[in-house]
Amino acid sequence: MDQKIEIGERDALLHVDVQATFMPGGGLAVADGDKILPAVLALQAHFDTRGQIYCTLDQHPYGHISLASSYVGLAPYAQLDLKAIAGWTSKKNGIAKDALFDLRDLTRYLREVGSQTLWPDHGIAGSVEADMHPALWNAAHGHFDFVLIKGYDAKVDSYSGFRDNLKQTTGLGATMRENGVERIFVDGLAFDFCVGWSAIDAAAEGFEVYLIEEATRSVNLPGTVDRMRADLAAAGVKLVTAADVIG
Repeated sequence: MDQKIEIGERDALLHVDVQATFMPGGGLAVADGDKILPAVLALQAHFDTRGQIYCTLDQHPYGHISLASSYVGLAPYAQLDLKAIAGWTSKKNGIAKDALFDLRDLTRYLREVGSQTLWPDHGIAGSVEADMHPALWNAAHGHFDFVLIKGYDAKVDSYSGFRDNLKQTTGLGATMRENGVERIFVDGLAFDFCVGWSAIDAAAEGFEVYLIEEATRSVNLPGTVDRMRADLAAAGVKLVTAADVIG
């Protein structure tokens, strides 16, 4: 951009899933996911004295509908859809015994979402790596305007901080509006899933949205980055650098 974006009290920084589970060594490690921390911490310090700061955390129970370990014979990153489960019955199916959903739940869910990427175990509620990254927590002294836990419902995945994959609202948008937020600046993990979906849904809620590119990284499954860039552009989300915001 030609000039620095001035940040004020109606601006919000949204940290999306800045958690060890999405960084090297975590359950769903994003390549170079830890490399976002310098930019994230700089943005945290910048907004701390000027605007508002919000966070999402991705946390799942074992047996969640999105985890490959909830199924029999299905590997992480497989795509599950209605065609794949067409031959399953209540007595013979690919759902693990300790799953927290049944075939009826899965069928209903896939009918609505179309397909579901099956993920390795990550963000397991109660685990250390599911918590906010300690560098961010310590930099903020634990003080945020709002922290949203998403993904805890075992029967639906939730990429966006604003609504789950069944389009049910989380209430984050309403909370931000009540606090006078007009513009949202998004960082975190990962660009082609939770960060991008959050940015798009924020725009759909009527906010002006900026996504800070060097403060995010991608899972980078086949086609996901290019598709997300196209979807962000269509939604009117602006891609900016940390320097555009911090100077």
